[in-house]
Amino acid sequence: MTDLNGKKVLITGAAQGIGLCTAREFAKAGCEVIMTDIAEDILKQSANEIGHLGGKVHYRVVDVSDRQSVDEMAKWVTEEIGELDILINNAGIGYHGELAETTLETWRRLVEINLMGPLHNIYAFLPSMIERRSGHIVNVSSGQAFFRLPTWGAYASIKAALGAMSEILHFELRKHKVHVTTVYPFMVNTGFYDDVEAKTFGAKMSMKLLPYYSSTPEKVGRIIFDAVRRRKKVEKVSIINDVGFYARVIPFANSIIARTSNFFLADRA
Repeated sequence: MTDLNGKKVLITGAAQGIGLCTAREFAKAGCEVIMTDIAEDILKQSANEIGHLGGKVHYRVVDVSDRQSVDEMAKWVTEEIGELDILINNAGIGYHGELAETTLETWRRLVEINLMGPLHNIYAFLPSMIERRSGHIVNVSSGQAFFRLPTWGAYASIKAALGAMSEILHFELRKHKVHVTTVYPFMVNTGFYDDVEAKTFGAKMSMKLLPYYSSTPEKVGRIIFDAVRRRKKVEKVSIINDVGFYARVIPFANSIIARTSNFFLADRA
């Protein structure tokens, strides 16, 4: 296992939810934590909370969809804090809706935040990692990359793209001694789903029952920390994601899952 004490770790989307819980784990391990998010007030409060755990904590307001904002932050990190050891691309937004009703503007926003956001951060810090032949990148995808459920099509498509990019990057960067971990959380009980507009009875029930079948952000934060410590290539987080993963290679299984979810989640009007 890797000794993380003293490592410099940057976590995007760290103001709350999975990002905040992940930051806590690294701070408790003696890491120097850099927290970025677009929500300034919440980020400041969360950074103060993490700071009480004893380690060094920094925060910076960053819009991951804005490459200039990310590049300026990366320059600040290098000049004021030092070379980054671990980058955790956690920031993201959700979206629920049928593809025919999904606007191109929504697609662009999902791409800019959920795919280009991680890429902006990777391109900002990767050259230094390659030069030093040291570093670890974590990309947080989603279990939707395996299930690809109807009414989650746009979100699932982009998270699947992020997962594919990340897993390929793992093998391409091995020659540079840079490690890449791809994380696929299942449903997590955070504010991430607060803005989801559930139109059908099944969708409304799935949101109402979320606390009973989802993971807690605290658990996912610990799993991400452990995945870095163990230098895992892929972390599926939940056994339910294993079901989705293997269902794709079992004849008719994936079709049954899709048809069932479409019956409960999609608007049949």
